[in-house]
Amino acid sequence: MPGNQPFRRGQQEGPSFQGPSADDIKKIILDGDVVLLVQWADKIGEVLARERLSTSQIRNIFGTVRQIQLRWDKPGSPTEIKAHRDAVLLRPKLAYFAEREKRAKGGAGSSGMEILAKALDPALELLGRGAPNREHFERFGEFFEAIVAYHKKHGSK
Repeated sequence: MPGNQPFRRGQQEGPSFQGPSADDIKKIILDGDVVLLVQWADKIGEVLARERLSTSQIRNIFGTVRQIQLRWDKPGSPTEIKAHRDAVLLRPKLAYFAEREKRAKGGAGSSGMEILAKALDPALELLGRGAPNREHFERFGEFFEAIVAYHKKHGSK
């Protein structure tokens, strides 16, 4: 079950997001724990809305995830290998977008994109450890889609 506090107050910086634990990510991605997926997606979506992360910023990354899903083909095919590679390469893309947003805001506190990166990076790292697995990537896509939905529910513009 997700921790009770999605934020921990720092002394010098603003609130710091504490995303899903490695165990929670494994349960969501590897085991398909949909209840945990929904709980975390709600918390993350709420935090992202509060941090005023724009829908277009999220959709930029989410659109890439959807493109990867559409290209993912049969196990062992060249398109599966390319799709898996593109999924793993989302990690540096997220890190870049997070850093760019943080610098644009003057570097103070966490940015919404940084929070999204912290929430998704462990899942992408887990996907990158093993052989390509479409089912695991589909679960990642479901997790991300639920985050987008809760972001909208919690008042994003």
